Amino acid sequence: MAILGDLTPIVGTYLMLAGFLALTGHVAARNVLGSVPFRRALVVGPPVAALPFLLQRYYPPAVVLLALALDLTIFHVVYRLKWRTAGFVTFIHVVVTFLASLVLGGILFLASTAPS
Repeated sequence: MAILGDLTPIVGTYLMLAGFLALTGHVAARNVLGSVPFRRALVVGPPVAALPFLLQRYYPPAVVLLALALDLTIFHVVYRLKWRTAGFVTFIHVVVTFLASLVLGGILFLASTAPS
C-alpha cells in the first residue's frame, strides 16, 4: 500500500503536465492552422509529458532536444503537416507553453504570498 502513496503524486503530476501540453499544443495548432479538432491535441500532450519522467537521469539539454524532436514528429504525423509547417507549430507550441507557464507560475506565487 505504500507504493500507491508514492505513486499518486507522480501520476497526478504527469496527468496535469499532459493536459497542460495538450492545451498549449491545441492553442499553437489553432494559431497556425486555423480551426483544428481538439482531439488531435490530446495526442500531443501525453508522449511529450512522459519524457521528463522516463529520462530524468539523463543530461537535461539532451532530454529537451529529444522532447522537441518528439513534439515535431507528433505534429507532423497527427496533423499531417509538412516538416517545415510542423516545425513552425512546434516553435509556437514552445512559446505558448513558456508564456502560459510564466503566467500560471506568477498567479500561484501571488496566491501563495496573499495574507490569510
